[in-house]
Amino acid sequence: MCFSSRKSKRINRKIYITLLTLVLFAALFSSTTAGAASSFDGTGVDQYMKNAMERLRIPGAALGIIKGNRIIYLQGYGISGPEQKPVTPQTPFILGSTSKSITALAVMQLVEEGKVDLEAPVQRYLPWFRLADKQASAKITVRDLLHQTSGISEYEGRATMASDNLPLEAHLQSMKDVPLAQPVGSGYQYSNLNYDILGGIVQAVSQQPYGDYIKDHIFTPLDMLHSTAYAEEARRYGLAAGYQPIFGKMTSTPQMDHTASVPDGNLISSAEDLSNYLIAQMNGGQLENRTVLSEDGIEQLHKPASLIQEGEYYGMGWIISSGNVWHNGATENSSSYLLMDREYGIVLLFNSVDFLADYDGVPLAIQQLLHGQEVSVDKLPDFWQTHLLINGVLLLFTILYLLSLRGLMKWRNTKLLTKKKQALREGSLILINILLPSAVLIFVPRLLLPWPVALLFLPGIAHFVLFFCLLLLAAGMVKAVRMGRDMAEMPKSLTIVNDFGYNVGEYYD
Repeated sequence: MCFSSRKSKRINRKIYITLLTLVLFAALFSSTTAGAASSFDGTGVDQYMKNAMERLRIPGAALGIIKGNRIIYLQGYGISGPEQKPVTPQTPFILGSTSKSITALAVMQLVEEGKVDLEAPVQRYLPWFRLADKQASAKITVRDLLHQTSGISEYEGRATMASDNLPLEAHLQSMKDVPLAQPVGSGYQYSNLNYDILGGIVQAVSQQPYGDYIKDHIFTPLDMLHSTAYAEEARRYGLAAGYQPIFGKMTSTPQMDHTASVPDGNLISSAEDLSNYLIAQMNGGQLENRTVLSEDGIEQLHKPASLIQEGEYYGMGWIISSGNVWHNGATENSSSYLLMDREYGIVLLFNSVDFLADYDGVPLAIQQLLHGQEVSVDKLPDFWQTHLLINGVLLLFTILYLLSLRGLMKWRNTKLLTKKKQALREGSLILINILLPSAVLIFVPRLLLPWPVALLFLPGIAHFVLFFCLLLLAAGMVKAVRMGRDMAEMPKSLTIVNDFGYNVGEYYD
C-alpha cells in the first residue's frame, strides 16, 4: 500500500508530536517521582542516629526508610569491623529473629501454591518429626508453628544457640527429647524452634535446601542482591563484624556459624535489600511488577493471632501492637529491627548487641521523627552508666572475695572461737560457699540459659559469674577441710579466749 508524499508528511508530523508528548510526560512523571523521594529531609534522622550511636556505643549501623512504594532514605553509619571500613546501605548484617518473617513468607508462598496446608500436622511434611511427648508431636500444625502456639518453650529455643552448627534436618531430629511447656494450641509461647521446624518444612516440600529456596523465591525477585542464608557467601559481600560489650568495652567478637538456626534467626541481609522487602510487605506482596505473595497472603502474615500481652499479638513472623507491625532480632553480636505503620517502613541494622542497654528505643524514636514528633537520646539507656554500675558490682564482689581469702590466711582454730562465732563460720560456709554458688551453677542453666549460651551472649559478665561461683566452692572446700581438721586435732580441754584475749570459758571434749 502507498501513500502520497503530503499525506505521509502529515502522518510523520503526528507521530513526532505524539512521541514528543510521551517523552515530556515521562520526563515529568520521572521528575515528580524523584522529587517526592528527594524531598525527604533526613537531617533530623541523621543527627539522631549519630547521637544515639554515641550514647549506646554502637560501632556501625545501617538505616532504610520507606514511604508508600519507594525508598526515601538509605544511609550507613560508623564502621563495619576492626578494619574500619565504613558501613554502607549494601553492607550485610546477620539479622537475628527478623529472619522469622522471611521464613513465614516462604511458608505462605507454598500455601498459596497448594503444597502446604496451614491446618495440617507437621508430620505430614516431616514424618520423622518427634518431641518428648509423641502424642502431642502429632497434634502440632503448621499454623501453630507460625503463631508460636506449639507449646515449645522459649527456653528450649535458646538452649541450642551455642550448639547449632549442624545441618537443619539433623537439628530437627535432635528435638526428640524436647518437652512441651504447655498443651499444643493453648496459647502463645515464643520459641525459635518453631521457625526452625518451618524451615525444615520449606526444605522438604520444595525439595531444595532452605537457603536456596529463599534466594530463588524471595531474595532474587525482590532484588535483594546482598542477602543470603550462607555465612561464607555473606563474607564475600562484606559481612559486618559483630561487637559485644565486655566489662564496658565494645569488643569485636567472632561470629559463629549457626547453620541449623538460619530459618529462625540467622539470615543475612542489608538495609537496601530489606527496604525492598518492606516495600513488598507494605504493598500487597509487590515490588514494582514482581509479586512474591498475594495481597490476601500478606494480610494473613500481619493479622493478629496469638495474644502476647494486652494490646500485643503475634501474627506470622510479625508482632502487631499499637498500629505497628514489627519484629526485632538479635544474635550474640548483631541486631536488627523492622517496623511498618500505615505510612512508613523502617529498617535498622546494628553490628553490635547489648542486652543490658537495648536498642529498641532507636527505631521507635525515628518513627516519631518521621511523624513530626520531638525526640531525645536522653530517653535511651546510657551505656557508660549501665556498665559502670555493673562493673562496680563485680568489683565489690571481687573485693569481698579477696577479704574472705585474707580470713583464710589468718584462720583461727574453730574450737578457739565462741559458740556464736562457730555457728557464724559454719553458717557462712553452708550459705555462701555451698548453697549460693551451687544454686547459681545449677538453676541458671535450667531456668534461664545453659552456660555455653550465657557465655556466648553475655561475655565478661557470664564468665565472671561462673568463675566466681567456682572460686566460692573452692574456698568452701578449703574451709570445710580446715574445720574438720580443727575438730579432729583438738586436745581434751583448753581455755577459750575471745578476740580481745579475755578468758571466756573452758572447753572439754
